[in-house]
Amino acid sequence: MTEKKLLKDQKERQQITQDMDTTFLVEAGAGSGKTRNLVNRMIALLQHGKCRIDNLAAVTFTKKAAGELQGRFQTELEKTTLSMDEDDPQRKRLSQAIHNLEQVFIGTIHSFCAKLLRERPVEIALNPDFEEMEEVQDRLYREKCWDEFMIEAKKEHAPLIHRLEEVGILARDLKDAYNKLSLYPEVQWMPGSTAEPDYQDLRQELDTFLDKAQYVLPQEKPEKGYDNLQLILVRCLIRRRNLDFSDPITLMETFELMDRSGSIVQNRWPSKEEALDCKAAFDAFKKDVVALALKKWREFRHSRVLAFLRPALKYYEQKRLSRARLNFQDQLLLASKLLKNNPEVRKYFSEKYTRILVDEFQDTDPIQAEVLFYLTGEDKEEKDWKKLIPAPGSLFLVGDPKQSIYRFRRADIDTYNIIKDQIRKSKGRVLYLTSNFRSLHCLAEWNNPIFQTVFPLEKETRYQACFKSLNTVRDDDKNFWQGVYKITIPKMERNKKEAIARFDAKRIATFIE
Repeated sequence: MTEKKLLKDQKERQQITQDMDTTFLVEAGAGSGKTRNLVNRMIALLQHGKCRIDNLAAVTFTKKAAGELQGRFQTELEKTTLSMDEDDPQRKRLSQAIHNLEQVFIGTIHSFCAKLLRERPVEIALNPDFEEMEEVQDRLYREKCWDEFMIEAKKEHAPLIHRLEEVGILARDLKDAYNKLSLYPEVQWMPGSTAEPDYQDLRQELDTFLDKAQYVLPQEKPEKGYDNLQLILVRCLIRRRNLDFSDPITLMETFELMDRSGSIVQNRWPSKEEALDCKAAFDAFKKDVVALALKKWREFRHSRVLAFLRPALKYYEQKRLSRARLNFQDQLLLASKLLKNNPEVRKYFSEKYTRILVDEFQDTDPIQAEVLFYLTGEDKEEKDWKKLIPAPGSLFLVGDPKQSIYRFRRADIDTYNIIKDQIRKSKGRVLYLTSNFRSLHCLAEWNNPIFQTVFPLEKETRYQACFKSLNTVRDDDKNFWQGVYKITIPKMERNKKEAIARFDAKRIATFIE
């Protein structure tokens, strides 16, 4: 059976190497040959004279992936060249590419941005000898700057420290928040509120509620102990007796204590009616007073936290940039700023890198997308990257939205879908590679019906990719057991973990044997 008969997406795969003046977003599942198709596109571009090797940029997600791509590209380039006649013009182009192989860019988006910055540092007022910090180096440097700032803050920012303590926060406890915010410098912070809660009104509301509650509580601790609501009320009454609520921090900590479900066990109350009435009163108080008070309190504290963290983060940024040490986010943000605000620079780089290919595009965050669209967009004056239309064939993206798992690093399906729409609007195309070279038919027969019920069938949503059938290529080997099997375990006495594990291990070993 030939490959053409075998592959249901053969037409799409052919477009990758034949239609080189179209911008493509290729959605390719695991085992579909994503990297192979990207390499094929790179070689086809060189082979047909669409660009020189120094005009190519292939962007990957990790250094390891970049190393693998570099090796596969060189191997395939040499293999394709040797397969051609010596007097073939295409061979001459590929031979020239091999001769100048070191001029191709294959690397991570961060190293690509660093390359742009080193080439045009003047426009961004940057020392061209800057040091690129890895994540570990950046973390250590960030911690060093925090320690330095904390020493300085005792003199320079004493009022800010005092204002934190007024709302029950110690400056040293904000290190995790400082680390988190430093990782997302482009995110606009929610401002909080400078309006302080009305503590006097809240004290009166709380006292009134507790006065009523203590009359329906059992006089003695129930035989089986307090239920959740009783426990909350008893603790609040003890706090009032021992601490009183004159201190705002004590008052608001008491409201924090009440921000719980407060479930009841009716037979632990003097009567069922009193239990239900107290529960209803508690729920109403929590909704009408506690929730609103805590919202205002948290927003008030938030404003004071940000007031302290802003100079801490500024200190870290100034130390970094003054010593020409750029972390990953600096490289992305500065490259985006360089391209956004300098049409001439954008024109220069778009002429230098006429073809940009990106692997694992589902892992791309909005800042990385900005850089790519500023480089390939036809309008060099437009500053909103979401309005840019890539020049035909300038951008080739490969990804699998079902593998978008790096939301903690800003990559999410929302950004991916925005870019997909932009490509469609620019007369680009979305291709779907569904042939799978890795799995057997028996796995697809089990997989497809299950995932068909999980993913949207016709069109992706804002939060989820749409279903694409897994079309396997490898034939099942009837000489071996293969596919998906279910190993069951009978009910064990008292669900003892050790007995379950021992039985499970024995059954698996028997299956393997």
